[in-house]
Amino acid sequence: MAIKQLIEAPLVVVTNREPYVDERSNNGIRTIQKAGGVVSALDPLLQDIGGHWIAWGSGSADIEVSPGGKRQVPPEHPRYTLHRIMLNQEEIQGYYAKYSNQGLWPLSHMLIERAQFSRRAWQIYRNVNQKFAKRVSAVSPEGAWVFSHDYQLSLLPAFVRKSRPDVAIAHFWHIPWPPLTIFRLCPQHQEILRGLLGADVLGFQSELDVDNFLNAVERTLKVPVDRDSGMITWQDRHVHVKSFPISVDFAAIQQLVETPRIRRWVRGIRRHIEHRDQILGISVDRADYTKGLLPRLDAIKEFYSLYPQYRERVTYLQVVVPSRTEVAEYRRFYDRVAKKTQEVNQLFATSSWTPIITLPHSIDRPRLMGLFRAADFAVVSSLVDGMNLVAKEFVAAQVDKRGVLLLSETTGAANELENEAFPINPLDPEGFANTLHEALSISADERAARISTMRAHLMKHTIYDWMEDIFLTLKMAAQSYV
Repeated sequence: MAIKQLIEAPLVVVTNREPYVDERSNNGIRTIQKAGGVVSALDPLLQDIGGHWIAWGSGSADIEVSPGGKRQVPPEHPRYTLHRIMLNQEEIQGYYAKYSNQGLWPLSHMLIERAQFSRRAWQIYRNVNQKFAKRVSAVSPEGAWVFSHDYQLSLLPAFVRKSRPDVAIAHFWHIPWPPLTIFRLCPQHQEILRGLLGADVLGFQSELDVDNFLNAVERTLKVPVDRDSGMITWQDRHVHVKSFPISVDFAAIQQLVETPRIRRWVRGIRRHIEHRDQILGISVDRADYTKGLLPRLDAIKEFYSLYPQYRERVTYLQVVVPSRTEVAEYRRFYDRVAKKTQEVNQLFATSSWTPIITLPHSIDRPRLMGLFRAADFAVVSSLVDGMNLVAKEFVAAQVDKRGVLLLSETTGAANELENEAFPINPLDPEGFANTLHEALSISADERAARISTMRAHLMKHTIYDWMEDIFLTLKMAAQSYV
C-alpha cells in the first residue's frame, strides 16, 4: 500500500532536529539536508503530499532566512513548510543539554549514575515543549495528523491535545524505555507519562519497551491497561501503545552502493585489502558513552593479545563522530576514547601496520555505505540501544555477502538479527574477542548464508513498512474524531 494513500488528513511532523539547516560560511549561506532515518523517510513523503515540519532552528543562518520562523523546503524546489522554533542559550542549555541529554538520555539507557536532573532545567524543558506545542496548534489544519518524536518532546502530545482536541497524534519514542524501578528516579516521571498520554498512538522500538511503559502507567497513574491489546484508557480516550521497530531504506542503500562511483571506490579498497592479505573491520558511532566504545577497545586489545596471528592482518576502522560537544562530559569522553585507542595502537602497531584507524568525523553517506560494502566485519557493541540502525545499514550495504555482523545483545536490532549475527556482550572483553575470532573463522558460504537471511528480513521490514504500520494505527485511532 502506498503510504500517501493512507494519510487522510494534513500531516504535521515534529522533531527536535530540523531536516534542513542553513549555515553561514565564507562563501555565503548554504542549506544542508540532515542525514538520518526519520529525515530520509519523511522528507520525501512531505515533498510528495505537502504539509508542515516543526523543529528547533539550530543553524547559524536559520533566523536570517526564516522570516516569521518559516522556510519553504527544499530551497531549490519548495514542497512543504519548515517551521523553526528559535531557542536562546538558556533554553538550549536547560531543554537540550541538561534535561534531555544529562537527564532523560542516561536514565533511559539505564546508566543511572550519569543522570542529572534539576528543577530549573525541568522548567525550561517544559516551557520549550510548550513553545513547540503552540506552533503545532497554530499551524495544524483542522483534523490534522501530528507525528511527533522522541524524548526531547515528551510533554508535547498533552499540550497539543489540550488546545487542539480535533487533531490525531502519534508519538514515537526512539530510545529505550527503562523499567519502572529506574524510570521513577526521574523526579518528573509522572508528568512525562501524562505528557505522552496526550497521544493517540505511542510507538516504541521493542515489546520490552512497550511492557515497561505499560507497567509504569499502570503502577504510577493507576489507570486501566489492557496488556493484550496495548490499550490504555486515559481521560475518556483510548491510547494505542505498540512496538514499531524502525528500519532503513533497504532499496536506497542497495542502489547507492551499486552506483559506478561507489563500486569503483569499493573495488579499490578491496584490491588494497586483498593484496596485503588483510581483513577490514568497521564500526560507526557517535562519541556517546551508551555506544560501548571504551569496553569495545578493551575487547580489541584482548583480541590481539589472545590471537596474535591476526596482528598485521586485521585492521579495525572506527568512525567516531564528536557528539553533543556543548556538554563537557561528552568532550571528556571523546578524549578518553582517543587516549585508549592510542594505548592499544602503541601496544601492537608495527612499522607498516596500525591496528586501529580512527576517523574523527562523519563521512558522507555514499562513502559510508561503500565502506560497509567493502568491510569484512562490522561491530555494533552498544551498552543499550533503542534500535541502532548502523547494524541494519551494514546488512543492507552488503550486496557482495562477504561480511559478518557482531551485534550487542542489548540493542533493539538484536531482536531481529541476533540469529544470524554474532551476539556479543559489550562488557565481556574476552568473550567478545573469542566471538570475533569465531566470526572470522567461518567459511565464505556460511558468511553469505547469514548475511542473506538478514538481508531478506530487511527487504520485508523497511522504514516505509515502519511508517505504514504507524499510520495505519493512527488512521484507526483518528476515526474516533470523525
